[in-house]
Amino acid sequence: MRYRSIRRLVGTGIVVGGLTMGVLAGSAISGAVANPHGGGSVLSVAEPPGTTPSSLLPYYTGAQCYTINIDYWNLMYKPGYWFGLGNSITEQAALSQFNAPTITTAGGHTNATFTVKPWVWSSDNAGTQTETSDAQNVAFWLNMDKAESAASGTSSTNSCGYTPNLGIPDNILSVNYPGGLSGSTVSITFNRTFSSNFMLYNQLSQIQPMPIAWDETSGGGANAGACSTESFASVTTLSGDDCTNVFTFLSGLNLADPLWSWSDGPYRQSAFGYSSGTPNGINQQIANTLYSGPKAAGAVKTINYVPFLTENSEQAELQSNKLDLGYLDPTDVAKSPGPGKAGKITLKNMTHYVSAGSVDYGVFYWNVNFGGSHSTDPESTKNVWVDELNQTYVRAAMQESINQAGVIAHIDNGYAVPDFSAVPKYPSNPFSAGVSNPYPFNTTKARALLVKNGFNSATPAVCVKTAKYGCGTKAYPVKKGSKLEFTLMQPTGDQAVLNQTAEEVATIKSAGIVIKEIKKSQNDVGSICFAGTSTWELCNYGGWLFAPDYYPSGEVLFLPGAGSNDGGLNDPVMNGLIDATDFGNLKLNQKSPVYHTSYAEYSATSVPFIWQPCPAGFTISINTLKGAQPPNPLGDFNPEYISAI
Repeated sequence: MRYRSIRRLVGTGIVVGGLTMGVLAGSAISGAVANPHGGGSVLSVAEPPGTTPSSLLPYYTGAQCYTINIDYWNLMYKPGYWFGLGNSITEQAALSQFNAPTITTAGGHTNATFTVKPWVWSSDNAGTQTETSDAQNVAFWLNMDKAESAASGTSSTNSCGYTPNLGIPDNILSVNYPGGLSGSTVSITFNRTFSSNFMLYNQLSQIQPMPIAWDETSGGGANAGACSTESFASVTTLSGDDCTNVFTFLSGLNLADPLWSWSDGPYRQSAFGYSSGTPNGINQQIANTLYSGPKAAGAVKTINYVPFLTENSEQAELQSNKLDLGYLDPTDVAKSPGPGKAGKITLKNMTHYVSAGSVDYGVFYWNVNFGGSHSTDPESTKNVWVDELNQTYVRAAMQESINQAGVIAHIDNGYAVPDFSAVPKYPSNPFSAGVSNPYPFNTTKARALLVKNGFNSATPAVCVKTAKYGCGTKAYPVKKGSKLEFTLMQPTGDQAVLNQTAEEVATIKSAGIVIKEIKKSQNDVGSICFAGTSTWELCNYGGWLFAPDYYPSGEVLFLPGAGSNDGGLNDPVMNGLIDATDFGNLKLNQKSPVYHTSYAEYSATSVPFIWQPCPAGFTISINTLKGAQPPNPLGDFNPEYISAI
């Protein structure tokens, strides 16, 4: 999931054909028929196993915010500021719907003013319904964001990029439209000061203009919702506001409804498939002939998305030359020569395809449920696993028991890089300089760490300490006799990920911690861990791609109440370090004079997640493809640049 958000979470697996999605799997979903590759103007794209688009509203909650959704709708709805193209991770002015902002700070306030380009929204290629983008399209998104974001909410209700009292919407003092809603200028004043980079890269980057045609509550076509015309000051949060009513209507709308054919991007939706009332991934987009942006669709006039459940049949479709973009197990490609580089395809009958290396600008991890009030599964009764997972040394022992180098070498075949903090090491960036791995692989030391804190050397380890708080702290006392046993929500379909998890569970067990895997589809795992549909302890959902919160700070992941803090972490030191980096002048890898550590260092030593190797994968594309952009670290998919298939 790529909380493009806002940053977006990235589904587990290898980068797929330019799409940052999960990888590996077989058995096509029933009814899925890939158009055989025959050149022309149709691009056939394999979807990740067991993962299909499930939302089309570009105002999205934590439960909806994953890569396949965002990649799909970003071809149809362009964000205000577009980052990344080819190897670049910077803002692309030409592809952005807003002109460059003017950001000023004075009197304890920050103001951001920008203008909207007059791009055209249209409902179909006949042009029977059109709109010209203006300030009202921005007001629509800002008002909905305020209505749906609440510090008391969870990732099932909040925007996935929402962080209480940190930027949009909570710190907005006022929103003004100097030329009126029909004008092009938007001026936002904040009640706190922010750096210019944080404001552009992590706040303004979230805004996604929406067509006024969506301002509906019943589908009657009268634009009766009144969300886009409401003043920002009058919007109320989670209380039956006009915007909440519109959000409720849009969220429940069938994804094949004609309302979703509205587009201001290079493509529009022409078909969205269902099976027994559930999205099946058999979707199609066509070129938007009324697109007024800088790069209209080239050779690719139709995109057919092809779903699969497991690896074998997707692989067979590739070997039969029936897909243009797809995925392979990393063992089907020669060992990676290095991060961002790909070896040759070794699988038989693949002469029609080529591989290209890629590196995600992100981090991967297992989510940890701390059981607090902001968790999607709050545990008010304080089950034993809650008390145990709240012990830093327990999480550190897990981390120290993961052989990342071994996993990268013989499971990922070199197509991954080590990951041990919230600031990515690859691609090269200044934010991680000087940060080293505090818990290199050593199960002996991991076992000793548990024994030092009161557990015995059994498997599972048992708390034998008789001190006042057992093997824990005053806030989270671990009772004598408690065992270190946890469950892990694990997505199925991707054999490489299953193999990796099995190996990690085994090495963690050798240190005295027993983990039981509960296997679900990727979509089901997301619903459990981010929408709070049932109890969870650890969750292997994927990772985080820093897009469009492109400054790799941690407010969305770690601050209490944040839309992507599904585990409910509330760590005063982490909170203080994030505050100092976002509002103050502390660099991400600079030691705080208060806490004597940096944000980057603390995200490693405190183990807020169980860090996993980060994919440095590859794309598989038909060898006749011309003009395609190189794999992008932010996971952007730009088929409009393809000049030949």
